[in-house]
Amino acid sequence: IIRADFHSATGLPFELVITPKMSFGTGHHATTFLMANELFRLDLKEKSVLDMGSGTGVLSILSEKLGAKNCIGIDIDDWADKNAKENAILNACKKTEFELGDVTKIEDRKFDVFLANINRNIILADLEKYCTALNAEGDILLSGFYKEDEHLIIEKAAELSLKLVASKEKENWLLLHFKI
Repeated sequence: IIRADFHSATGLPFELVITPKMSFGTGHHATTFLMANELFRLDLKEKSVLDMGSGTGVLSILSEKLGAKNCIGIDIDDWADKNAKENAILNACKKTEFELGDVTKIEDRKFDVFLANINRNIILADLEKYCTALNAEGDILLSGFYKEDEHLIIEKAAELSLKLVASKEKENWLLLHFKI
């Protein structure tokens, strides 16, 4: 469950506290729901995760709770960066860090899992850079775009030799899960 700090605790095993401020990612949007559910299908134990366009940090925080050895969240928005850092503290995260910036912040780092819940245009522009930051056998989860945009993302992914693992839809929003 994803709840705000002003809601009562439920005691469920995966309970994230996200204070909604000016950032995206309270868990109520279809794309956040799709991404979070797909994370439960991955074995994140001892994996490194990059969350591009991290917003509130919800996906990074969930990744740590699911066993990731480290998580980096990057967002271009100053409000989002501050909010994500606050939310990491609220959730007692020790292996999750947030950075202010764009795709250039990836530099020469490598990750096992790459998350991007952004928008179609940014994904299409940066997908090649995402792939270079991915370790062999790595997973890329993409969302933030409509079902109508599926063919554009799949065509770009095919150019980069990505293999489609799953395509999931909720309320006309789409998640695409690829493997390198």
